[in-house]
Amino acid sequence: MRNVIITGSDGFLGSHLVDFLLKKGFFIFAFIKPNSSMHNLAHYLDSSKKYQDIENEAYLDKKIKIPTNEKHLKILEVDINDFELVEQLIYKIKPNIIYHFAAQPYVIPSWENPRSTIQTNIIGTINIFEPIKKYNIDCRVVLAGSSAAYGTTTKEIKRALKESDPLKAIHPYGISKIATELMARQYYLNFNIDIVNLRFFNQTGPRKTNDACSDFIQKVAQIELDMVAPIIEVGNLDPYRDIMGIKDTIQAIWLGAEKGRSGETYNVCSNRKIQIRKVLEISLSFSSKKIKVIENKPEKLRKTDEDIILGDNSNIREELNFEIQQSVEEFLKEMFNYWINYYKNYKK
Repeated sequence: MRNVIITGSDGFLGSHLVDFLLKKGFFIFAFIKPNSSMHNLAHYLDSSKKYQDIENEAYLDKKIKIPTNEKHLKILEVDINDFELVEQLIYKIKPNIIYHFAAQPYVIPSWENPRSTIQTNIIGTINIFEPIKKYNIDCRVVLAGSSAAYGTTTKEIKRALKESDPLKAIHPYGISKIATELMARQYYLNFNIDIVNLRFFNQTGPRKTNDACSDFIQKVAQIELDMVAPIIEVGNLDPYRDIMGIKDTIQAIWLGAEKGRSGETYNVCSNRKIQIRKVLEISLSFSSKKIKVIENKPEKLRKTDEDIILGDNSNIREELNFEIQQSVEEFLKEMFNYWINYYKNYKK
């Protein structure tokens, strides 16, 4: 049985990856941020207790292990900035694969607190690589990159963005992801550490929060259940984005980890663009209510907002045989059903 570490495991990508890899027979060490409100991995906890009431168990003489109902899963409270603890854990576990998905993943907070974004995303990544180097651990590291690193838009270059295009990020978050990629590349070149970088474009699906798709769908679900007034306030609906569902995302992660070339970067994207306005229209179509839309609310607008972002996925398709399976309508409908069920239980 192979050991894997997943950092950021209670996040959107990390939690779905936990579900997927458990079915594949892996033993998973799931790192979550200490003192966070765990939601996405809650189905692995004792259902008779609230998360806040569960007492941690000792691991490495520290009370960081959260008891689970799954024998092949250890959930550990680990701050990725705690270098000594991260080093101890990597040395003890000696993982075959580390999926490094822990990050400050949002653009607006990166403007509000760039120091924290840089600390978590860059130094946190160094904290993963240093123990591998120090103890010469035979381990593949799969990193979560971001299309935010490009900065350049599809409109400017008049084609989909390729992995070889210049990285010209326009906000602290994007800059932090460039630095993360370059740092990983140096560990690969200088210390022969096995890395694969996955440069994610827009990923969404059930459990996702804080993106346009989930914001729209959550609100529509609340309106459908008469939880809120039939009004949706939105930001800029004009941009086009490359959006794919979590089922396709997980397959891309799996292929990258199992078959990806060491040192290589792969765009994880759909190679199709959709206007945010169309995403809203599809989302509204799931409701039986008449919903009023208020556009360009100031608090919903970004300081900078690229007009068209479209990724070229030919690299991952041709090398790893990746194929898109889900339509936009399909994953939005899955999200709608997820949030309807969530809010029905919430209302009880």
